[in-house]
Amino acid sequence: MRNARQKPATPPGTDTRQRLLDEAEAAFAAEGFHGVSLAAIAAACGLGNAGLLHHFPSKAKLYLAVLDRLAAELEQRLAASLGAAKGAAARVEAALDAQLTWTIERPQGARLVLRELIDNLGRVEQARHLPLGAYVETLIGVIEGGQKTGALRAGPPLALLTQYLGALAYALVARPTFARMQPDDALLADEADWITAVAGNARAGLKGGKQ
Repeated sequence: MRNARQKPATPPGTDTRQRLLDEAEAAFAAEGFHGVSLAAIAAACGLGNAGLLHHFPSKAKLYLAVLDRLAAELEQRLAASLGAAKGAAARVEAALDAQLTWTIERPQGARLVLRELIDNLGRVEQARHLPLGAYVETLIGVIEGGQKTGALRAGPPLALLTQYLGALAYALVARPTFARMQPDDALLADEADWITAVAGNARAGLKGGKQ
């Protein structure tokens, strides 16, 4: 099933570590942690197992590096969006827009994050490092600020965040199936349009029904 995977756009001349991370992200997003073979990732990058292990001594360390890179990408996007926003309400809009844009532009990364949340039972309790922890904390702070000014409805900030992130993730993964069920629904024909529409409804919910 390897050819069905979304291939990362790795420019020529990219260093070996970057190529391994790109290939690993595609593999983990498509097959999950337990379904991925280090040998297959190494071979896809033109390496033997020893070449991969030189950069990442275990599959767990490679997986963590992939998640860390995704987290850094999200944090950078969020920081750039928030840096240009003035006031609590604008910061809320900037944060929601940043997550929406990332989901549309990086569906492979979004699928990997969702798969990790589903598959990490039994691992997360033992984890000493949670890559997305700082990102989530920043978003919670933005939501709390929005609630204080009335830009967002009352309620546990993490619950509101879950409502929005969950809507984006479900929109992404459910669209192919919904498109088969409702082939005449034009909105489902375009992934970005569909996710944006779902995000709009979720955003209205965070505001207590206000558009």
